[in-house]
Amino acid sequence: MGDRIVTLTLNQQQLELLDRTVARGVAADRAALIRLALREQAEKQARQGQGNSR
Repeated sequence: MGDRIVTLTLNQQQLELLDRTVARGVAADRAALIRLALREQAEKQARQGQGNSR
């Protein structure tokens, strides 16, 4: 899959949550954390789609 540009609008509380999560070492920075979350969500949706086909 090719690269896509995603634009997010986050409030201060959401940014602080991202920063705390990055500080815990889950990802190197905000962008990496968001890429991780998008990848995990895509994988979850793919698995759910496979389960719905009969």
